[in-house]
Amino acid sequence: MFVSVVIPAHNEERYLGRCLEALRAQSYPASQFEIIVVDNASTDATAEIARRFKTRIVREPHKGVARARQTGFEAARGEVIASTDADTQVPPYWLARIVGHFQANPALGGVYGPVYWYDGRPHEKIIMRYPVTWALMISNQVGRTLWVGSNFAVRRDLFWQVGGFDIERLSGEDIDLSRRLRRVARILFDPDLIVYASARRAREGYLPFLQRVVISGVRTTLLRQPPLPQPDIR
Repeated sequence: MFVSVVIPAHNEERYLGRCLEALRAQSYPASQFEIIVVDNASTDATAEIARRFKTRIVREPHKGVARARQTGFEAARGEVIASTDADTQVPPYWLARIVGHFQANPALGGVYGPVYWYDGRPHEKIIMRYPVTWALMISNQVGRTLWVGSNFAVRRDLFWQVGGFDIERLSGEDIDLSRRLRRVARILFDPDLIVYASARRAREGYLPFLQRVVISGVRTTLLRQPPLPQPDIR
């Protein structure tokens, strides 16, 4: 099963190298997957780093994570498309575990797992490891799947069946896709499909961070509106 891994990247020179190193260390055969870095209007060395790792580079000149993900998914050649972020490091078994789920269940439309923080303060790591992970798991159990862009995979044909990403969204394109996909196929939450991301989002400050999380939660779960956009933090 050939897999495409899509990574949107806007000015990610600080993180992208470690992300690509982790993907190059996969136990899944290198001939059976491709890595696509979407250079999303970067003005730093993002593209240069991607070239150094001999990844496919596609360019999306219009800044926006939804547009960048869509451009990467359009370029993908895999039967399965896996999504992660430039500030994220995946374990060596990540792709093999994803493929194992799809091979075991031909009716499976998508799979996702937890996102832990590899940096940040101890209590921040605890929040991501437990309450946030529980929320992701429960959302799947109650039929309102919520996944995040740094750790999910989907069958390409179903991605196109539901219309791909909504490129007009400033954020929440990943959650929106998971909800639409849930209507046409089964989605699995795998608690052991763990990736490790940076805690840089906490740098916007606790009060603004918590306010954005709470407001976005209300907007997405009750009002069926997109979440608030995330700040551009490097």
